[in-house]
Amino acid sequence: MSRSLHRIVFVLAAGVLGLALAGCGTERESAPSSGAASGSATTVSENPSASVVGGPKPASPTTSVADDHAHTTACGTTKGPDGALRILILGGDLDCGTAKKVATEYGPKIATGAPQQVAGWDCGPSETTGILASCTKGDQEFGLAP
Repeated sequence: MSRSLHRIVFVLAAGVLGLALAGCGTERESAPSSGAASGSATTVSENPSASVVGGPKPASPTTSVADDHAHTTACGTTKGPDGALRILILGGDLDCGTAKKVATEYGPKIATGAPQQVAGWDCGPSETTGILASCTKGDQEFGLAP
């Protein structure tokens, strides 16, 4: 073979090898194999100039308000300022009918962020994790959760 043919073959081989190595990355940079389909793993690049490649939407958290408040009684939903809110009895001897009635009246008022008096109940923002707002009357309490 001629010397120029050797150079062409060498340049082509180097180019192919370069492309193959460019496609490789560290384990941290590579996409997860089996978890990607279920959305259970997410790879985040620390490089702000990295291109974005579409993929599956990450799964929502596996814990919910129901998990955090397993001891509660669920009483359906009511309208809130931004959509449906679940009514959860948090304490006392309270029936769902009463909780629903007060929640229906208070739900749209949650957006004010201020304590409200609703049908003899003290309602306002909640400090309990997962509960947007709560209403109390004596030892009875129910919460409103997204």
